[in-house]
Amino acid sequence: MQYTEGRIGRIFVVRIDDGEDLLQVLREFIRDREIDAGSVVFLGALKEGKMVTGPEEPVIPPVPHYVFFEGGWEIFGMGTIYPGDGGPQIHIHSSVGRAGHALTGCLRETAVTYLIVEAVIYEITGLSAKKEYDPKTQLILPVLGDRANPEEQESGKKPVTAPRKGKTDEPKDLPGGLADIIRDLTRRPPV
Repeated sequence: MQYTEGRIGRIFVVRIDDGEDLLQVLREFIRDREIDAGSVVFLGALKEGKMVTGPEEPVIPPVPHYVFFEGGWEIFGMGTIYPGDGGPQIHIHSSVGRAGHALTGCLRETAVTYLIVEAVIYEITGLSAKKEYDPKTQLILPVLGDRANPEEQESGKKPVTAPRKGKTDEPKDLPGGLADIIRDLTRRPPV
């Protein structure tokens, strides 16, 4: 486990209009307002998008399973913001639904707004945090506390991390049936 403590800074309410890309607008807004760390919550609708709905197989490193959706889906979600190479790094997860169908996952690459998306961004100040590449998972992950700033450890501050226990690298079997059917129904070749 790792953790760090901060305080709420500025709070922004952002309206993202029809045809605008939710991900692009959030990235630009966060960069332009110099928000290094925080969280975002949002709701509204998307015309189309791409998301990772889990791995192809539960192994490390994971191979993402991509799903494309289009046609006006209701959406709600949340994300985190941390400093990283090249500026703030945003990680967004959401659920989308349409006509009795639902998907949950990590929004990637594109998320075109239908009508409107309303977002609230909470800036967090004073965090000891950053995003960096993890060679084991081959993902860019948050690093928190004294692991984010080794100089804190050298200055004698109390450590804020604990070793992970009970974690194994062995994959577990996933249930078949409905999961396999949904995977096959939602697979669409890359555009």
